[in-house]
Amino acid sequence: MFSFFYTEKIANYVLENNELYQEIESVKDTYEIASVSAVIDGGYIIPGLNRQVVDIKDSYYNMKDMEAFNAYYLIYDDTYPKVSLNNNIDKIISRGNSLKNSVAFVLEYDANLINYFSDNNIAASVIVTLDNFAKDLELEALNGEVNNFNDLDSLLNKYNNNSNICYVTDSNLDVCRKNNKYLVKSDKVISNSNIIDIKNNIESGDIYYVSKSTDTKNIQLIINSILYKDLEIVSLSKLISEERS
Repeated sequence: MFSFFYTEKIANYVLENNELYQEIESVKDTYEIASVSAVIDGGYIIPGLNRQVVDIKDSYYNMKDMEAFNAYYLIYDDTYPKVSLNNNIDKIISRGNSLKNSVAFVLEYDANLINYFSDNNIAASVIVTLDNFAKDLELEALNGEVNNFNDLDSLLNKYNNNSNICYVTDSNLDVCRKNNKYLVKSDKVISNSNIIDIKNNIESGDIYYVSKSTDTKNIQLIINSILYKDLEIVSLSKLISEERS
């Protein structure tokens, strides 16, 4: 035991006196990113962003073969912000963090809408029930059941990446809270009648709830405006995550 302890101590001493290791240690503060706390307003929350801290040892081993510092190969550890979504899962998420430069779509179940987003490789999340659940759905699926919530959750766990997100309605809030799901509700509801208003007020962090039977030509107008603002369209789970990437 003593021999192992002594060997490890010597190895750490040699490592910490390595020129590349010391360079990483000397510049790490330049590359570390501070956390951003979540914002809580009554029963609603906007997720924060994790702090990213340079892992000196892992970064060193990632660059060791090059024998030169390259910031691209830095390895980071994430730490939650002081006020975090994970400590406030009972709050309803109203939008994503604007610093992510992203937006997300939530689709009311409609075959035309689903095909449009799938065929054009545009990320979106679809509210599904037992009646319309498909194990080969390409888009992210959200549990829209109430009475059969656990049955559908089992299917999502088996066949999909269960995002553990509920889009909140008056009928499902209790069951979603009971199952410790992330709760989401947006005030940006897209229909054929309000396309221009939505199109003219696009902001980073927006969550767009798309009513079924919304014309895909109108959706394309919204998407064009999003891309014009250089915003990324991501899944709902990615938008509300406090991870930075």
